Amino acid sequence: MVSICSDFSDIMILHDTASIVIEKDGKFLLMKRGHKPEMNYWAVPGGHVDKGETIYQAIAREAKEEVGKIKITSKKPVYIFIHDIELGHRHKAHIFLGRVSGKLRARSDAKRLGFFTTNQMKRMNVTHYTKKIFNKLYGRVV
Repeated sequence: MVSICSDFSDIMILHDTASIVIEKDGKFLLMKRGHKPEMNYWAVPGGHVDKGETIYQAIAREAKEEVGKIKITSKKPVYIFIHDIELGHRHKAHIFLGRVSGKLRARSDAKRLGFFTTNQMKRMNVTHYTKKIFNKLYGRVV
């Protein structure tokens, strides 16, 4: 989606994205990003919604592509927010909840996977949007 300011001097790009928070035994699944933006930072799995895809279809695809077998447990997003990627580029993030349903493996954009407590995340390079998600869903924790 592209929004244009009323004076047409600036163009703001807004992409829909979908991400998933997966908790297991008090720890949360994060992936180390292998590409820009925020390469080498830890994030929840997710990505862009492709043309013709629903938000739900996008999170099912992204989770499978990046980490493997995940069961989406929320039918609708539990949190939606807009965040800046770079000047003139924003994401409208749709956050789902899920659980592990099979073997996990770092794939696609994920360099590594791991389960971490919110205390561990405080000492890690975590993406700004992942911090926003955890602080909203679980209180000021990251």
